[in-house]
Amino acid sequence: MAHPLTLDEWLARLRPGDTPVFRHTKDSLRMLRGRLDTLDLREVTSVVLSDPLATLRLIYLANNRTRRHVGHEVATVEHAVMMQGLGVYLEQAARFPVLEELPVGRDAHTLASLYRLLRLAQHAAWQARDFAVLHADVRAEEVEVAAVLYYAPEFLFWLDAPDTARELQRLRRVLEPQEAERQALGFALEPLRLMLLEAWKIPDVIRDMLDERHATRSRNIILRACLDIAHRSRFGWWDAHLLEDYQALADIEHTPLEVIVQTAHRNAVRVARHGAWIPAPPAAAWLPMLPGEWPQTQVEMQPPPPDRAVAHSPAPAAPTAETTARPSSTPSPGPEVIVCPTPDYAALEAAVQRIEQHLDGSLDLNQTMALVLKGLHQGLGLKRVVFAMVTPDGQRVKSRFTLGVQAQEPLRHLEFALGGRDLFARLMQKVQGLWLNADNEARLAPLMDARLAAAVGQGEFFAMSLFVGERPFGLIYADRGRTGCGLDAASYEHFKRLCLLAMRALSALGVRQDAAAGS
Repeated sequence: MAHPLTLDEWLARLRPGDTPVFRHTKDSLRMLRGRLDTLDLREVTSVVLSDPLATLRLIYLANNRTRRHVGHEVATVEHAVMMQGLGVYLEQAARFPVLEELPVGRDAHTLASLYRLLRLAQHAAWQARDFAVLHADVRAEEVEVAAVLYYAPEFLFWLDAPDTARELQRLRRVLEPQEAERQALGFALEPLRLMLLEAWKIPDVIRDMLDERHATRSRNIILRACLDIAHRSRFGWWDAHLLEDYQALADIEHTPLEVIVQTAHRNAVRVARHGAWIPAPPAAAWLPMLPGEWPQTQVEMQPPPPDRAVAHSPAPAAPTAETTARPSSTPSPGPEVIVCPTPDYAALEAAVQRIEQHLDGSLDLNQTMALVLKGLHQGLGLKRVVFAMVTPDGQRVKSRFTLGVQAQEPLRHLEFALGGRDLFARLMQKVQGLWLNADNEARLAPLMDARLAAAVGQGEFFAMSLFVGERPFGLIYADRGRTGCGLDAASYEHFKRLCLLAMRALSALGVRQDAAAGS
């Protein structure tokens, strides 16, 4: 492996002058140029701000070409376009290099990583601008630009040093972020980010928002919380630290916590719609898996309008006593003393770490699911765990692996039609989780047909559908047996976390349903 570059060498190497843009950005700007006479400036800035590469290119060139003539810094896309002239900018945009047409964009792994990074940057920027507006910041676009440019170094790593970017990506799966950065780069990324922005002559007002020395300023608090929300929600909304971000925003905005949570969720939905062209899952895809009741309109399991779903979803990181101590729906028979299994979180994290270390596809299906089931069984104290998989003909979902299920138990042979109307078949319509408990049993239990109800038996359970790409792949079911041991909100969050990790591992395998089912 080559010796890591020094800070000075990185500063000389990473230059954003002729940075390419995403194809969607160039196509959108070309369409806007066709109606220049009626065009609103905000339409152009919206397209540019949706592309961190286009934003970096514009802000960099504006401050490196015009600063000495204008006499002041250009900190927003709107200002930069105005200084250049709307028609001139759109004419130049027609000649921008397109990322997907360059050698780096033709590498499937690199392009997929750039699309995922794009999703992350868009989400952070959208949250940052909205909460800046809520704070009555009259220059909210500056906060949005700061969020976008926070990711600029990582975009340039993928463009100019893809081997380093891949190594950093690999190390982040198994190490703490700063340690991963030190091993891949030779130093932490934070100082390099600020040095790069300074070398690129990015205005002080942008750099100061990313500088930890000014962490107590209102803008810095908003920006850091929004960056963290985007980072932590990439694979789900259960992370306990999200509550800290929500609370920081609630304090600075003088707004109730529940309003902050709903605003963050709605922002996630809106930016997901805005970036619908990006072939990478947005954070909003995981919102339906928050704990809590399904709205009455969802009894038929049809996807509700996203904003409506958000309104019925409580904060994932703030479980109440009511949600963490749900009673079992099956009382203990007689005077028998019940000993409920105790979660072993060390075993859970060991299983998670082992799976994360092999997200490169180095484990096969059997090995992956063995780790998932062990994490649920031993790590969360879930006595009976079943992985059922879609059959090769795509018609049914049938038990493939079980743990803690006796040979004579019907659950060992769990099977149902994929396109049916029962509860589990409806779960398979999209990625979603279910916690059947005393609060919703009366409403959801009738959705199980007699055969499914007999297989599951009485009591609470967790279930979640697994998808690979756009296709349903299987379902994971788990409970604590028929002993009267109930489930809890913390276990539900960890259950979904492990199921999502299983989907990532399966996607890395590139599994096909017919091949996997026949193995």
